[in-house]
Amino acid sequence: MDGEGSVVEDENPFKSPEKKRRFTSFQSSWKSSFDWIAESRRGPQHVTCKICGCDFTISHGGRHDIQRHASSEKHRQNSKHVLYVRSTQGHDEQNSCATKVTAAETAFVSMIAEHNLSFTCGEHILKFIKKHCADPEVVKKISCGGTKAACIARDVMGPKYQNDVVAMCRKLPFCVYLDKNMDWGEEKLLVILVGFFDVDLEKNVIRFLDMPRCVSETSQAVFDCLMETMRKFNVPAGNLVAFSSENDASMIGPEDSVLSRLKSVSPGIVNLGGVCHLAEICSNVGVEALSAPLAELVSDIHSYFSSSAHKQHRLKTLGVLVDLELLKTIKRVPVRWLHLSKVIKHVSDLWPALLPYFINCESRASKVELISERLQNQELRLVFLYLQFALQPLCQFHSKLQNTDSRVVTLHEDVNRIIQLYAGRLLKPEAAAKFITERDLSLLDDVDSMLQNEEIRLGSEVREYLRVHASSISSADTEKKIYKKAALFCTAVLKKMLQSSAEHYSLLKNAGVFLNPESKLKLSGKLAVDLASQVGMCLTGEEEYQLLDEFSVYQLSDTIDVKTESNPHVNDTNACVVKYWGTVLKQMCGSEGELPIFKKLMLVLLCLPHSHAEPQRAFSIVQKVKAEVRHCLTLKALIGLLSIKMNEDRECFEVQYPTEILEAAKKATSVYNKEHKSLK
Repeated sequence: MDGEGSVVEDENPFKSPEKKRRFTSFQSSWKSSFDWIAESRRGPQHVTCKICGCDFTISHGGRHDIQRHASSEKHRQNSKHVLYVRSTQGHDEQNSCATKVTAAETAFVSMIAEHNLSFTCGEHILKFIKKHCADPEVVKKISCGGTKAACIARDVMGPKYQNDVVAMCRKLPFCVYLDKNMDWGEEKLLVILVGFFDVDLEKNVIRFLDMPRCVSETSQAVFDCLMETMRKFNVPAGNLVAFSSENDASMIGPEDSVLSRLKSVSPGIVNLGGVCHLAEICSNVGVEALSAPLAELVSDIHSYFSSSAHKQHRLKTLGVLVDLELLKTIKRVPVRWLHLSKVIKHVSDLWPALLPYFINCESRASKVELISERLQNQELRLVFLYLQFALQPLCQFHSKLQNTDSRVVTLHEDVNRIIQLYAGRLLKPEAAAKFITERDLSLLDDVDSMLQNEEIRLGSEVREYLRVHASSISSADTEKKIYKKAALFCTAVLKKMLQSSAEHYSLLKNAGVFLNPESKLKLSGKLAVDLASQVGMCLTGEEEYQLLDEFSVYQLSDTIDVKTESNPHVNDTNACVVKYWGTVLKQMCGSEGELPIFKKLMLVLLCLPHSHAEPQRAFSIVQKVKAEVRHCLTLKALIGLLSIKMNEDRECFEVQYPTEILEAAKKATSVYNKEHKSLK
């Protein structure tokens, strides 16, 4: 059968061979779409799911296999868990960062408290850190210990700022401010400040120049010390055009004073001390004219209550609180009544409560009896009430003089307004007008020129007191006495005001008119020449004609409206004028030597001191820097610190120092070390 029954089928020669299957391998490009996959250790036909922590094959479907795994229930549940964990970790990281920030802030406040720094100082330190310590490499390498910091301040930055001020004094007219009341151990120091008009800043500035040792406080020693300083820095004596100091005879007296010696060197030097202290001087002479025991009463009340806490408590039970710190100011010598207006008001307010307290006081000591007697004196009570009204204009005038901007423009008007006010309170209208015009002091002694008692203004407080106590006052003739005292006060103030402002009356009047831009086209060349003479500019005939020509160029130039330029909110007359002249003088600097005489005249007028407020603030800074914590510093280091602090207007984190200063700072410590080794 084999040969017959079976059929042997041969293979079909036309049958196609079987295809070899291809497997899909992992592609890195898939990670951009599926960030949760990674290459598997099992080979290229598998991938690892980082969320599920497992491997699965992709050999058949490739990308489709990955999508199928992503849609599986297991992967979806695991994905939700991972998202929750990640959000929790992010929140923990945020909390951790916030905690670190709070810890840093707490430690920072602790540092401020430890070193007795102000909160404003702390704010500046943080701004400095954010600006200069953003680079970690800088933070790692920065080192500025006590020795290095002292070297940089004493030998680099201090001299740099001091030389900048010296350079300005060599080319600009300036005013000198002196304070001889600085101690350095057993030695005396003379603080020398200079003031000038900075054209770039468009304002008056006061700068620290030097603080040399002074052998004594005599006028000759102070003068010699000042002159030696100017010679040391090679500052021309002719640039010193104005002088300002405390109201002391040895400093500004007509004879044997620092000022009188300066005038022997520079005859035209200007001192407006009488005007600067005008409000203070007038208030003192006015109060003295009243011949009332004001200071004695206040001082006795302060002494009585400050000696016993029990007495203070007893007064508090009556609902009365005595400000002992305020009353304590009366003990300062000399008494400055202008600054004691708050004391006067405080005592006046306390009077109704103090009167029965001392009348019924158990102790009848002589001091208590004296206080009680004075509190029962209606005339003295009226004097306290009157002074609240009488001192008010002088206080307002004094406040104006505290302004940092120059008030030379309106100073004459301000003084005139005070004179008009007190003349109106004392004299009849015709006599007051004549007094203001002719400045005739004899009118103040003419009884016929004075107002009748009922026309003299005493203030609302006095008027009300007189009305309420009319019956008791009329019998004691107290009303007539208070009118007389008011006349004495106004008379004393007017006499002193005219005497103190007489020397510079014409200068202030001419300067105010000349500096006012609104008077530009109304000015005469003669006024410019007169002003130059009044401020000590001795001009030759040729220089006088040059000044007139330069004045004409200014007068016919385009007028600058400072209110519409960069600062439309400037409304104060003095601020507008200062900005106006800053802009005008800046334009004059366009070419070398342009309008030199006219420009100098303007710079002289703008640097004239109108107040002692700004220099006193500067002297206070000197005292603060020279505190007990600085006792280990050398004088040179102290001068360096003062030069840095007082001669830079920008904030510390805004200053960019030139390359030469940075190079000098790098070498400062090494130079110090070499000098220190050589001394051993």
